[in-house]
Amino acid sequence: MKLSYLTSTMTELEKAARLGFDGIELNAAAFGAAAQGALDREAITRAKQLAEKHQVSITSLAYYNLAGDTSSSPEAITKAYGHVFDAAEILGVNVIASMGGFDSNRNWDGNIQLFTDRFGPITELAEKRGMLIAIENWMAVHGRLPFKPVNIGGSPDTWDAMFKAVPSKALGLEFDPSHLYWQGIDHIRALHEFKDRIYHVHAKDTEMLPERRYRGGVNGDYFRFRIPGYGEINWPQFISALDEIGYTGDIAIEHEDPIYSGDRFDEGLERGWQVLHPLIHPHTHK
Repeated sequence: MKLSYLTSTMTELEKAARLGFDGIELNAAAFGAAAQGALDREAITRAKQLAEKHQVSITSLAYYNLAGDTSSSPEAITKAYGHVFDAAEILGVNVIASMGGFDSNRNWDGNIQLFTDRFGPITELAEKRGMLIAIENWMAVHGRLPFKPVNIGGSPDTWDAMFKAVPSKALGLEFDPSHLYWQGIDHIRALHEFKDRIYHVHAKDTEMLPERRYRGGVNGDYFRFRIPGYGEINWPQFISALDEIGYTGDIAIEHEDPIYSGDRFDEGLERGWQVLHPLIHPHTHK
């Protein structure tokens, strides 16, 4: 396994090396807007050179643009993914972290059809090009009413529906335990149950806020995301479970901790590294 963190700036490769990370998960937006045309090949080549210079990796590309997109045609979306695949091939990457999207004006069956119409062609292209699509299990529906979801895939039921609708093995999950924890879903059980579909992992912790749960109920902001080790998830248990299912891919810290933000952002990354690195690379701490 490799330890990285999610960023949208390729110059972060130098910082990743300095902080001891194995690499970065890089947002494809670093190279331009895939929905508008081919990505910047010169910038892609520069990123590859920076990774080689600092001896770290670009472990995956993130393309999250479907969250909130209810208007683009399946053909246009497939074309955009093709541009992302082009960048991935140059970088030697085969995992594309993604969102499934959701149209709150459609019912459940309508959204499953929307997912099928979009990801059927995308996975067909991914299969031809040796790519894996990893859908993040972000439910995007908490908060004060009225709210509307913008992404599908927040629970085992929805994963079953997604994989039934689009059975291609090019489609899997970007597994983030933090999005399951606040829902009360057993993330360790889910990890084992869907072990063959785990193509990428986000490391983010969850801190529950009982007073906010009391005041606002399930529609209140009754939790907050934290750097790994500063919430309630048992990270030795989680990393051990990844070992047990034979996962060998990337684990990327998704830093959304409100305490270690702003001028303390890098401190948050360092604290997350201090928690996860000894668990992922124990031989370096003998």
